[in-house]
Amino acid sequence: MARESIGRVHFSLGDAARLGYDHIKRRWSRAAINIASIALGLSFYATLVLSDTFYGTYERLGGSQLSVESYQYWLVGVALVVSVVGITNAMLIAVYERYKEIGTMKCLGALDRHIILLFLVESSFQGLAGGLAGFLLGLAAAVASTGFTTGFDIALKVPPLQMLTLFTGSVALALTLSMTATLYPAWRASKLRPVEALRYEL
Repeated sequence: MARESIGRVHFSLGDAARLGYDHIKRRWSRAAINIASIALGLSFYATLVLSDTFYGTYERLGGSQLSVESYQYWLVGVALVVSVVGITNAMLIAVYERYKEIGTMKCLGALDRHIILLFLVESSFQGLAGGLAGFLLGLAAAVASTGFTTGFDIALKVPPLQMLTLFTGSVALALTLSMTATLYPAWRASKLRPVEALRYEL
């Protein structure tokens, strides 16, 4: 954070990324729980979507018609909601643990939007890591569950552009879920009064 003029502070996206990354390194165990929660929820989603894609590719290549049961998508929806709730809870705890840090930043001139940006950038790192891990887990699970029917090389027969689209969509979903789950905790953090935050005892 650097002062631009009296009463005004410059807090760039790069500053938020640096501080967020440093906090994740310092409290890796809590960040790992969030990443695992995102990865687990997304892996269920990726498994179903990829399985459906593999079945479609298998049918296109002359195989029998197969598909994923529609009710399984409802189960995935529930898993993603549980994941969001878990992330929100973990981020709220993180806010309480960082009361003094937030108070210090506010005393130095940080605005509400700077605090919100910091938490959102931090959650985006976790969402990206969880999205990558979740897609890879989903890919492995989809290949394992469909391989005996479609062949274990079915992933290589899917058009690269289609696979890239599925990968991008999965990671984007993970980022969206992670950042959405962080909105309320970030807002709570931004509304802390500096004096109360500095004298808060965890």
